Amino acid sequence: MTDDLGKRMYAQNIVLRGRLSDHNWREFLIRAVKAIGMTPSGEPAVWRYPTEAGKGGNGITICQPLTESFAVLDTWSDHDGAYLHLASCIAFNVAALVEPAREFCLAADFIGKAEMLRLDRIPDVTGYDWARSERDRRDGYYEVDVEGPMHAGAPSDPRFDPIKG
Repeated sequence: MTDDLGKRMYAQNIVLRGRLSDHNWREFLIRAVKAIGMTPSGEPAVWRYPTEAGKGGNGITICQPLTESFAVLDTWSDHDGAYLHLASCIAFNVAALVEPAREFCLAADFIGKAEMLRLDRIPDVTGYDWARSERDRRDGYYEVDVEGPMHAGAPSDPRFDPIKG
């Protein structure tokens, strides 16, 4: 382990089309994380929907811890698909998911923008001066509209109500 591990988080979201059994969704997730060079760490947590109280749609949510971070697969059998959320402190190539997707007869309906989040430079929590330099913008740290949705609701915002959230 290096001192740099965890200073950056690479994230990617993918919409998958296809219908699998709960068991095969779990198998797909394991194959997918291995294909992008990640290592499962322990057993995944699995939640089935609807809940016993009848809440939620039809499907499962699987959260697989990884030595590099985590992967979450949220399936929706009513809609013949799933959302795959990948987060890792090491960079990965989402194109490596093509083979596992083909193996399970899944199609990538949408691939979201790759993101890089950073802890190695903590921004001012008020939302001001988030992008201090051109290097920060180039490296994935973006300016935000301090009156926009990222700022509204922050604990330092006078509009923030801790009871309502």
